Amino acid sequence: MGSRYILALVLMVVVMIAWSLIFGNRFTPEENESELSEQTTSNGTPDIQPGDIENGISSTEDSFESQEKPDDPTVQVLTNTYHITFNEKLAIAKRWDLVEKNENGELRFPDRSIINNNLALNLIPENALDCLAIRFGNPDLQNDLQRAKWVADKNNIQLHNTEGSETLTFTTIIGKQLKVDKIFNFYSNGYIVDLILRFENVTTDSQTIQIGSNSPVNGYELRWGRGINADLLVHEKKAGKPGRRSTREGAKAYIGTGKPTHELKPEVASATVLWAGLNSQYFSALMIPDPNLQATYRLDATITNQTPDPLVAAPDQTAVLNIPTFFLQANQNESHTYRLYIGPNDDVLLKQITAPNDTETPINVSKVISFGFFGPLSWGMLWFVRQLYKLFGNYGVAIILLTALVKIVSFPLTRKAHVSMKKMQDLQPQLTELREKFRDDPQKLNRATMRIYKENGVNPLGGCIPWLPQLPIFWALFSLLGSAVEFRGAPFLFWIDDLSAPDVLIRLPFTIPLIFLDIDAIRFLPILNGLTTWLQQKFVGGMSATPATSNTQVKIMQFMPLIFVFLFYNWASGFVLYWLCNNVLTVAQQQIQTRYFHDGESKNEVKPSK
Repeated sequence: MGSRYILALVLMVVVMIAWSLIFGNRFTPEENESELSEQTTSNGTPDIQPGDIENGISSTEDSFESQEKPDDPTVQVLTNTYHITFNEKLAIAKRWDLVEKNENGELRFPDRSIINNNLALNLIPENALDCLAIRFGNPDLQNDLQRAKWVADKNNIQLHNTEGSETLTFTTIIGKQLKVDKIFNFYSNGYIVDLILRFENVTTDSQTIQIGSNSPVNGYELRWGRGINADLLVHEKKAGKPGRRSTREGAKAYIGTGKPTHELKPEVASATVLWAGLNSQYFSALMIPDPNLQATYRLDATITNQTPDPLVAAPDQTAVLNIPTFFLQANQNESHTYRLYIGPNDDVLLKQITAPNDTETPINVSKVISFGFFGPLSWGMLWFVRQLYKLFGNYGVAIILLTALVKIVSFPLTRKAHVSMKKMQDLQPQLTELREKFRDDPQKLNRATMRIYKENGVNPLGGCIPWLPQLPIFWALFSLLGSAVEFRGAPFLFWIDDLSAPDVLIRLPFTIPLIFLDIDAIRFLPILNGLTTWLQQKFVGGMSATPATSNTQVKIMQFMPLIFVFLFYNWASGFVLYWLCNNVLTVAQQQIQTRYFHDGESKNEVKPSK
């Protein structure tokens, strides 16, 4: 079998295995770290026992669910970037819709799971009841908090089509002793929200309030979760099987060294974190504490009786910031500052974020974006694509030019592989004779074969080795085109209006279920890609065919174009466009090599075997 076909099969198998490993079990609930314990008092309020939060066990969300009611009052906040709905009674965010519009007046981040919709993408799952909730390590305060109600100073904020900022304050009294304010500062533009938690001892006597448990690290928690809404496509929502998700989604925390991690190792569990939150494929919800708070992090993997929603990324995970225990004397107050980022994984925006009250400490929020093992290569390609976009204003054109650049850079390697395969073709008659001559003596056959290779200066792996350096390029492009938010909703031409989604030429009124995918539309790019794969076999594959190629192998190769059609059918159109251009350029490159470099001609006679 020709080296090119071997490489193609290897790539196909690698991609299919990687697809299964990376995406197959994406939404399988992880083993929960700890069980939630709940004891109910006579009035039905969960009783938090001392040490619960110390042991990583906090009150269950059932307590919040028992308090939340459909007719609870809400507070609406509308800016040029987002539309937030708060539950006033619980002082938590229930919806966070991204309403920013592009230069054409269209939503920049629409909900793509609905056909022809104008709905903004909401990042908070319906059953998430911990988005900006606080919980106390002091069990008495926590029990009182469960009974308390918050009151907002406004029920509506309008910063749409304007400039500036406005403040919203939620207030509650806990146990007639502790007044707590959640003070939000919203801005008309951008994805940043500043939050101040203000604690005040309102007792008139000399009573001291302990904010936290007896453990010095468990004062109170600021939480975000459970889960973050997945950015679904139409066919994914219909099937209920999101296929583009990454195992890198979910809760994250960063301590200033290494990479953001899903769960801190025991040796660094008490380290001060710079930020924590949840991320999906293209979006993140991050909490950034004032470094002076010395916040720590833990992952709350919640056990519930509900079946996890497969359409929510990390549906059982909540990111938790722990603030150390502190004390308030009578009439004393203390304020803690946080910065929130709820928006796209755009490194240009993320690199501008600083910690509250500390602009000098680098917090590296952009590290929430990960392109995997070949990340540095992906970042370099993304920089190049952005430069091309500035010139042409089209990411599809940028992908085509990037593909051309990769082919130009790899031309010396592909030419070397082609020359090596041609030499192997010239040796096939002699190798066939040797196989007949030494059919009963494999050792002599191997020695004679290696002697022929040596005498003719042929490396039997020479046709494959030059292709190996291109595998990192392939995988880096795969990660980039499937994860970079720049391609989300980016149009190319005609009906290809989203390079991060499969193209839809004609949407079918029915669905054809197959083993590996459901077909609900006619997609032009995968079909055209299959055609170019066939052309590549015809013009390039023939050059690498050898007399030893069996009829079975030839028949297998004939099905390769069809296999690639189904393999790429529901892939992002940006990646299929890259593969399509790669096929076309490979055929062109082969013709150039043969015509101008005479790589198809034998310049030296093959030495006969002795």
